[in-house]
Parts: sequence; structure tokens; C-alpha cells
Amino acid sequence: MKAIFRCLFYMPGVIIHELSHQFFCIIFGAKVLKVCYYNFKDSSGYVLHEQANHLYQNVLISTAPFFLNSLLGALISYSVIVNKISTLGLFSLNWQDIFKIIISISIGMNAIPSKGDGSSIWSSIGNSDMNFLFKLIAQVIIIPLLLIIFLINFGSSYLKIDLLYGICVCFFGPKLIEFTIYLDIVQEFISSIQNFNL
Repeated sequence: MKAIFRCLFYMPGVIIHELSHQFFCIIFGAKVLKVCYYNFKDSSGYVLHEQANHLYQNVLISTAPFFLNSLLGALISYSVIVNKISTLGLFSLNWQDIFKIIISISIGMNAIPSKGDGSSIWSSIGNSDMNFLFKLIAQVIIIPLLLIIFLINFGSSYLKIDLLYGICVCFFGPKLIEFTIYLDIVQEFISSIQNFNL
């Protein structure tokens, strides 16, 4: 029974993680060869694709889940966190709100690029057609990113850093979105006043 709940909890995040890779492959024109959105045996998935034309595109394809999962996880919990918990409190939540929070945490915790994503970044440097000096410079630049990816994955295995990140996406992401929207409104207001005075 525990395995079933684990599969159900991880499934939305893993599917969005793989869709993020596939979406960025489409954007950058990297042909997708094979996709597994979710594997029930080990709660994982994969997207096999050809190399994109440029190194930065391969890096963005590999790190796409960090951006899309984080944004989508925050958007899913936005109405609950900003409209309900902030104004009415925790006891105002119904089962749909709790479901949104669970889905948001699942999606957020799967935003962290996997070890396979890190390996893909490294191999894309080795397989690129850059000259030796540029490959060496790219490897020196990419090593800190890969080190972070591998350390977070190691920490996720033992310290549940991925779960902590998912909780942060769920509860702090909507506030960050609200703050960003507020800044845009303020900027539009200031620009409208400036246009009015001209």
C-alpha cells in the first residue's frame, strides 16, 4: 500500500519533469527519440533525444524541469496559498485545496535535475564540435553546476532535499509570483503617470 501511495505522489512531478525536457527539445529542434513519462517500477522517467545544435540548448534541455516544474508547482498552489491561507487561515482548506498542495509539492520536488540530466550536460560538452580549448573552458564553467546537481541528488537520497524544495515551491513560490505581479502593476502605474504628464 505504501508503494502505491509513493507512486501516486511522485507521478505528477515526474511526468511534468519529462514533459519539460520534451518541451525544450521541441523548442530547440532536438529530435525526440523515445519518451517514458513514468516508470512504475522505480518512479522515474526519461526522454531520449538527439543533441541540439548548440551547447547552451543542451544545458537548457537538461535543466528545463528546474524552471518549468518550479513555475507550474507555484502556479498550482497559488490560489490556495495567496487567496485562502493568507486571508482565511489553515482551517479554511477543503480537500481540493489539500490535493492542490500535494500536487504542487510533487511537481516542485521533481524540479531538481537528475543525475542523468547532469551526465547529459557533461556528455553534450564532450560530443560537441567545439575545439579543444573551448571544450575545456566549457567543462570548467559547467563543473560547478554539475557538482550542485550531484550533491542535491545525493542529499535528496538521504536528507530529502527534494521534498524540502517541493515544500518551498508550494508555499513560497506563490508569494514570489504575487510579488512579481505587484512589481509589474507598480511599474505600469508609474509609466502611466509619466505618460499622462507628457
